[in-house]
Amino acid sequence: MQTTPTLQLGSIPPETPYRIRPGSYAVFFNEKGEAGVIRNDDGDYFLAGGGIEPGETKEQALLREVQEEAGLLAEIDAYMGSAAEYYYDPGHRHYFNKIGHFFLITPYEQDLSLKVEDDHTLLWLPLEQAHPLMYHDIYRWALEQAVNRTGHL
Repeated sequence: MQTTPTLQLGSIPPETPYRIRPGSYAVFFNEKGEAGVIRNDDGDYFLAGGGIEPGETKEQALLREVQEEAGLLAEIDAYMGSAAEYYYDPGHRHYFNKIGHFFLITPYEQDLSLKVEDDHTLLWLPLEQAHPLMYHDIYRWALEQAVNRTGHL
């Protein structure tokens, strides 16, 4: 599995310190071809996923995060690659380089007892609606990669 990101997006001022934030994220579709996305209580839209905890593989983190955010049990279909994005997080008052590892998955069951993030809601949106709503550019990149692989529009 590739460890160097395929793509680096964003920028930071020269000599600015930043933290690396690795994570695993899922792209998945329902039978209507709609993308599964997460909206938080602040109104931000994300792909299901999140940080890789110490001792976890990218795949373990992915499946855990999908359960915690959406209550979904899923199978991993394919690794699509990785992309990174520099951004400033005003809450932490720090720059980050978010390195996302992106996977196509197939959910096979929803069990809301597994969902632990009450401020996250799973929504099914047409791709053309989901794409511009994504909070990070790397999420848009991943949706585009999924379309290229699956033909979903």
